[in-house]
Amino acid sequence: MLEAPNWYARKYNSVVARSRETDPDAEFHIQQIGARTHASRMATIDYADAFVLDLRDKGGIAMSGAIGDDALTAVFIWGEGTTFNGQPSQIPQLRILGPGTEFKLEMPGSYRLMRIGLRGATLDALCAGSPERHRPGWLMPGVREQPFAPAAELELQHKLLRTAGYAEVAAQRGYDLSAGLAVAASEAGAALALMLSHAEHPLTRPLNSNERRAVVDATLAILEARPHLPVSISTVCTVLGVGERMLERAFQDHLGLSPRAYERQRRLRAAHGLILTDGDRLSITEIAMSFGFWHLGRFAGAYAALFGCSPSETRRRIWARMPPD
Repeated sequence: MLEAPNWYARKYNSVVARSRETDPDAEFHIQQIGARTHASRMATIDYADAFVLDLRDKGGIAMSGAIGDDALTAVFIWGEGTTFNGQPSQIPQLRILGPGTEFKLEMPGSYRLMRIGLRGATLDALCAGSPERHRPGWLMPGVREQPFAPAAELELQHKLLRTAGYAEVAAQRGYDLSAGLAVAASEAGAALALMLSHAEHPLTRPLNSNERRAVVDATLAILEARPHLPVSISTVCTVLGVGERMLERAFQDHLGLSPRAYERQRRLRAAHGLILTDGDRLSITEIAMSFGFWHLGRFAGAYAALFGCSPSETRRRIWARMPPD
């Protein structure tokens, strides 16, 4: 593929080739794990205050590094067996990595990574609007997994993928679309900045006891063991030896929603991730049933209530052909 000023879009067939690339927002090290043949497909844009990346990967790799002190990054990463700082990452979940945040990823199989980074004047404006003593977590070192509205996440994913798609098409055809790419990248960065500036503050009231926190963690571990299938909350209570009312209070205190709502939302997010990854080859019916949604009308309604549009509309928006010349 041909390069144009300030952006690139390439295809890779080895970890070695990709590990020699530079990243404007982070320093990292990549190493091969396992014996699988590695192949990846990546498109990126680096313009002004925004860095956009879309990576589809097959093959085992591990990555460790840190975000620069002058950058902030929003990441969706998911795949079978994938872990983020030791935590399972099998469904799309927005993570905000503040300046200076260290990270460690393990991706033993196929995975997808989508990312938008902010720096320069855009990040400075966010910092200026938040006095140091009241600075939100995403402007400090560390990983923030605040539950943003799924519809807002979808809009961010849409802008990210369209931006990366423009870069890829331009590279394939040998066009210099610098002006258009600059606009696309800035719009993606602005969408992230808007989400952060309007983010709701997390619950600050303390939990009643350490035992409630432990019960929530144990429940999440049970759900992680069967990420693609429905899990009976009544069965969870039986296994843990707690009442449903206690579990309900613990989830409300810690996560802000009920155990049943969390369990269903998790499968909806997993189905959403499959639409983003394989929506060009799988039907909505196949995707819904693979995550235990047997009633397609209810699945569509629950999905629309969560993401703000139907699953078929998401697939159309994400997988629609890029505009011609």
